[in-house]
Amino acid sequence: MSTAPRVLVLGSGVAGLCAAYELAERGCSVTVVEPAPFPGGRTSSFTDARGRGVDTGLHVVANHYANLLEVLSRLGVSHRLLWVGEHTYLRSGREPMAWGFRSWPAPFHLLHPFARMPLSPGARLRLSRVGLQVASYSQEDLAELDSLSYAEWHRRNGLQRDFTLELAEAAADAATFLTVEEAAARPVLSWIKYLVRHSRSGDVGLWRGTLAECLVDPLCRALERKGGQLLLRHAVVGLEGEGQRVKGVWVSPAETSGPVVHAGGRVPVGAAGRKLLACDFVVSAMNVQSLRAVLSPEWVHAAGLEDAMRLTTTPAMSLMLWFDRPIQPVPVGAPLVTGCAFRDFVDLARLDRQPRGAPGSVYQFVITRASSRFHDPDEAIVSDVVRDLRSIWPGAREARVVDFALERIGAAMFAAVPGAHQLRPPARTRLGNFFLAGDWTRHELNASIEGAALSGRLAADALLRELGQAGLRIHRASESTVLPALRKLGRPRRGRSPGAPREEEALA
Repeated sequence: MSTAPRVLVLGSGVAGLCAAYELAERGCSVTVVEPAPFPGGRTSSFTDARGRGVDTGLHVVANHYANLLEVLSRLGVSHRLLWVGEHTYLRSGREPMAWGFRSWPAPFHLLHPFARMPLSPGARLRLSRVGLQVASYSQEDLAELDSLSYAEWHRRNGLQRDFTLELAEAAADAATFLTVEEAAARPVLSWIKYLVRHSRSGDVGLWRGTLAECLVDPLCRALERKGGQLLLRHAVVGLEGEGQRVKGVWVSPAETSGPVVHAGGRVPVGAAGRKLLACDFVVSAMNVQSLRAVLSPEWVHAAGLEDAMRLTTTPAMSLMLWFDRPIQPVPVGAPLVTGCAFRDFVDLARLDRQPRGAPGSVYQFVITRASSRFHDPDEAIVSDVVRDLRSIWPGAREARVVDFALERIGAAMFAAVPGAHQLRPPARTRLGNFFLAGDWTRHELNASIEGAALSGRLAADALLRELGQAGLRIHRASESTVLPALRKLGRPRRGRSPGAPREEEALA
């Protein structure tokens, strides 16, 4: 082509913005189309109807998020992450347990928390055996376990309903927003594998500021410096094509005041103003339910997305509580909670996010098992969170709630139930100029902020190669561990199902 390729990126979440940023860096003329009045998707920060600054939930960063961390470094905003390595495990009826991972090679970095676990000698032996087994898994091995629920895998491996199941419940909720009975074994074990194999797996990055300040706005500014543009308040309503190529995308003015995260995926649009945006290439970074809502059966078939359209989604909820006094002391690190109405929480003052004029502490919580509570009254959820916070953290027992903001995210991620992983589509579709990004697309990671960043870079890589350019360098986290050597000690490899794609192929 004699002029810069015109690329439409549909969706301004992390996946879409990372794809757009990489393509603009390589000389493409990029326009990002977003139905909301602000960018960010499921990493949005915005002002709610009562004038309070809120966002779509806590999004922590793990040490092995190699692609996201590289993008942050290039943007010059890595300093906006607060890294914590000491943590507090909390459960009702128990004393707070401090967990500190040692700076030793994996898996020896886990010896301190392992020693603190309330387990019998027999349970410790079983956990050690199973932990080494999981550490030796390749991602290909894990993909073969996707037909099982985690609970079934737990039982098959002789693990009991003890502290090991508590940790598995926390892992399932963190990785999938599902219970151990609902979640597939693959995503839960993938999370556990990283925990065991990475010596810095205990390091958790918290954003010092809003997601808009730390991530979304820097990506948007970098895109605009390269000539890219954002088209906000416009919803995709259809595709225009010829043969096996997309010629343009139909959009209409969107009538929405917040991020499009509801389960149905459809966006209310105005009666007038429909227009066609011509393009040479399209990267859809829409979430699966939004893409399903706008693709006709003919387009689904042409793109080869029949299986992908069978994916379902799972919700999440984020709660902010304003208290009448400071809560002291603050739990060490990034607290992990089980057996409560919430899984994670943080004091926003630690992250330079204390709202102006707040009389006391302002905490943000991730509600656990959101699918079972999604339609409960706000007041019931607040009451349960406050009750459980007081039961696990003595410093909160006298604090009273003076305000709250509850955000319901109808479709936080694809539902990683048994069999879902094989439905995830690759970045390249059967349409010659139509590519996919999003943490729900096919790669070796779970749905996460790193999964989104990786998927955006994979889509940009595939598009650049279609243009005949050199692709991107896709990053993998380094593993300072002796555990992969276990595969050489005679552990038999499972046979791969005929036709099953290899996980490594996604990052080749």
